[in-house]
Amino acid sequence: MKNFLLLIAASALSSCTAMPKIAPADDGAPTVNLADATKVDLWATRYFTFLADPTSSGNSVPLRNMNDSIIGPSLSSRDWCLAALEGSLTISGRTYNYAGTADPRQADCAFHRPTERVRWERTQFEFGVGNRNNPLVPYRTIACDQGVVRDSTPWINGGYATFGQEIYIPRAVGVSLPDGTTHDGIFTCGDIGGLITGNHIDVFIGPARGESDASQIDPFDFTKGAREATFEAYVLR
Repeated sequence: MKNFLLLIAASALSSCTAMPKIAPADDGAPTVNLADATKVDLWATRYFTFLADPTSSGNSVPLRNMNDSIIGPSLSSRDWCLAALEGSLTISGRTYNYAGTADPRQADCAFHRPTERVRWERTQFEFGVGNRNNPLVPYRTIACDQGVVRDSTPWINGGYATFGQEIYIPRAVGVSLPDGTTHDGIFTCGDIGGLITGNHIDVFIGPARGESDASQIDPFDFTKGAREATFEAYVLR
């Protein structure tokens, strides 16, 4: 789960107009009934499960739980901070998730100070979990403002996205995925994040060794992180 630490106000509210049923996409993607859907304007970033290698160097930082007990291998200080920023981590074949924050700070994360107090927990799921221990699914799970972040901005109809809500993004329809299938445009709000407020969503793209790697494997053209680069989407339920 993306860490729940930095609170930033989001951009303006989305529009809320019910739309008619649309035709199937040219590539055969299933028809989506938008008769009762709510149109919204969103902007998006991406996040991933950080892939790291263990280290025993002098500046290494171990993974600790909320009781401050060591529960996993040590990472370089840089990798530890990057993993804490993403909120999930795979190392030595095991996956760990953000569990909360506690004193003392664990590393010098100069590029993102709030991550320095992150603690971890083991998870049985390959890519980690979002909120409510919901397994993260690459190219399907999105983090949404579900109204739990203090000072966050309502998303639609004066409310927020809700856990399990399906969001249809036309620009994702027909996008080729690594397993050879094409996307049908449907995502699920299965996560939250302190940076994810208002009409900002965060698209989970699976495991990556850093932002450069993530940018190479991200198949979508709308996850560039520009607030002004909004796109239309539809809340299906």
